[in-house]
Amino acid sequence: MCDYSEPKNVYYGEGERITQKEMIMIAISTTELRRNLKKYLAMANKERVVIQSGKAEAYEIIPAKKISDTDKYFSNPKVLEAIERGREDIKAGRFITITDPKKIWDTILS
Repeated sequence: MCDYSEPKNVYYGEGERITQKEMIMIAISTTELRRNLKKYLAMANKERVVIQSGKAEAYEIIPAKKISDTDKYFSNPKVLEAIERGREDIKAGRFITITDPKKIWDTILS
């Protein structure tokens, strides 16, 4: 176990806590989750619980009370498409820089 009073390097192991900067989380396998589901559901109220499924997939347990409207908003494919179009517009130079917040409309309409 590690001392949670100050950040340490990241490490991974079955049920070990990972600490980086001020982020504390526990990374577990799907097998460990099945063995101790109730324990990790309770733990998710206090820290991040990440489940590693194979080498490429990872999931996080998030209590419903911690899910915000922005999470639902950014999981909407139409919103993600609009964000990507905006990024493409910026790359192509299709944007306006507002230098004086008091004259926003003057800048946009000019």
